[in-house]
Amino acid sequence: MNEVQFATLPTRKIFFRCALPGLLAMVVSSIYMMIDGIFVGRYIGSHALAAVNLAFPVIMILFAVGDMVAVGSSVKIALLLGQGKNKEANGLFSAAFCMILGIGVLFSLVGFLAAPRLITLLIKDTTLAEVAWDYTRIFLYFMPAIMPLFAVDNYLRICGKANFSMWMNISVAVLNIILDWFFLAYLRLDIRFAALATSVSMTLGVLIALTPIVLRKLTLRFTHPRISLSTTLGIFHNGSSEFFNNISGSFMSTVVNAFLLHLGGGTAVAAYGIVMYLDSLLLMALYGILDSLQPPVSYNIGAGNHQKAREFFRLSCKVTATISLVCLLAMVCFPKELASLFLQDNSEEVLEMTVTALRLYAPAYLFLWLNMVISSFLTAMDRARDSLTIMLFRALIFPALSLAVFPQILGVTGIFITPAISGALTVIISTTIWRRLGKQQPQEA
Repeated sequence: MNEVQFATLPTRKIFFRCALPGLLAMVVSSIYMMIDGIFVGRYIGSHALAAVNLAFPVIMILFAVGDMVAVGSSVKIALLLGQGKNKEANGLFSAAFCMILGIGVLFSLVGFLAAPRLITLLIKDTTLAEVAWDYTRIFLYFMPAIMPLFAVDNYLRICGKANFSMWMNISVAVLNIILDWFFLAYLRLDIRFAALATSVSMTLGVLIALTPIVLRKLTLRFTHPRISLSTTLGIFHNGSSEFFNNISGSFMSTVVNAFLLHLGGGTAVAAYGIVMYLDSLLLMALYGILDSLQPPVSYNIGAGNHQKAREFFRLSCKVTATISLVCLLAMVCFPKELASLFLQDNSEEVLEMTVTALRLYAPAYLFLWLNMVISSFLTAMDRARDSLTIMLFRALIFPALSLAVFPQILGVTGIFITPAISGALTVIISTTIWRRLGKQQPQEA
């Protein structure tokens, strides 16, 4: 399928041609992240699992700016292609890719200067801090090579190459699992090699994704970078929702970890880490679907075909709600079986806390899907301010307010119910924005 077919094929066919590869790719990526956690927990120990969970927000902060450029430029490029402006789209694509490479180099250098101090500031346990830094610094070495991964994945989907994107992501996942097994299970090496396995695999993904672009087999191809100041600001503006989602999510993860360390120690942090590994399975599935649909939605809006965009919205709601319900039931009905995957036989205390945490966390999935669908479609419609508003309430404002109240009353339990409370409150905000948009511009919403 090519990008022109975004406007000509039936909506359901486009949906499944785009969403299924995106879903499979992201689920496989999530599974390899889970398997990474399983290898770390089983072959290094729960202390290493806790350290990875503490370090990961710092790593995500480093990726956030590059991801902002990737998302912001992807929407603009898809809109230009929908308007038939291929030359402008290629100039913008080339400029955005150069920006992302530059960000990778800059953040690698800044990371080595700032990350050790930041980790020490965030993690008071010296042993955990040392393990977290060992994990983080490997990513910093590879940052220029792996920063473009999410961007080139988006660019492939813009060109209608969802299947190629899927196989690229699967290749990354398979290599990561093989290297994890070799380094951690076979050679019994330390946490640095878990990070090395991921970094090498992501580098391979970038090389695979760039191959058809470099060989000029796609609509998007490298040319003289063409970008104005207003377009640059537009990229940052439209990608701001994704950026603040990453930043606020990382910030809140850091705050949650601090609360958990204070109220429950390393056991609580390890339990929360397992919940986050499992949570990533649903998040990545929903992101895979919604990110894959942004190019056809933006393309059709650029082409003035708003009815097809509305059809995409309704179908997205049905599919994401179903997936979320299945995940909720799995976490409520089989928490012990899920938690046991990550733990050694002598980790009974962590197991008990994880079972409780999973059951308290699961109701968040009743609300997550709708907030994500609305926010994603607003981004695809080039309405970054509304998308950013939803994200800020979902990922920062309501979680912060919940953490300020419920842990004081309920202890660790209050931390684990925060996502459900925040999600329920955010649904009120997101549906209000969507209905208001429908009244103002009924042809779009």
